[in-house]
Amino acid sequence: MSQLDFYFDFLSPYGYFAAMRIDDVAKRHCLEVSWRPFRLGVAVVKVMGLKPNMQTPLKAPYIRQDITRLAQVLGLPLNPPERLLDPLPPALLFYGTPVEIQPDLAKRLFAAYWGEGRDVSSPEALVTIGASVGLSEDVVRSALDSAECRQKLTQQTDDAIGKGVFGSPTFHVSGESFWGVDRMWAMERFLRHGNRYLPMTEAELSIYF
Repeated sequence: MSQLDFYFDFLSPYGYFAAMRIDDVAKRHCLEVSWRPFRLGVAVVKVMGLKPNMQTPLKAPYIRQDITRLAQVLGLPLNPPERLLDPLPPALLFYGTPVEIQPDLAKRLFAAYWGEGRDVSSPEALVTIGASVGLSEDVVRSALDSAECRQKLTQQTDDAIGKGVFGSPTFHVSGESFWGVDRMWAMERFLRHGNRYLPMTEAELSIYF
């Protein structure tokens, strides 16, 4: 089975939207998803030298509007808390979790923060969410203090940047890279046509353009 690499940061609302759809996409194309949280801030601030989106004049208000309407279109709840998320703790927990549980954990973390307005950065909050996927309190707290989990996150971030990843979500499949939840349709079309970029039909153009 071919692999679809899914790069994301828990801080990203677009990562949330993609996380809730990616399994369906993978099933339609017989792909195995490799969930890969990375530190988006390293790519944006340290490598690209940019400000975070929500600190960028003109762009921040647009993003607030955009995620509101996109959530409505996708039928997903959107109720983030006012306090900005520290994405490090949930990412550490992810890498301290058995691989078979990671996708479910990631979706629950995304849904808790972006959909339900819950804290997902404090140890207490993560213990509760971890319990919902069968993780003991000891496992959760150990992951948050684990040098090995930090190293895994650092390695994944370096790997992402090395592959040209600069945004969340980004998908790598069949040698191609697609950035943004709004490019999932293009990725699916590429896969549907045997990993080829074929000209759109008039019917398709009337839908997308």
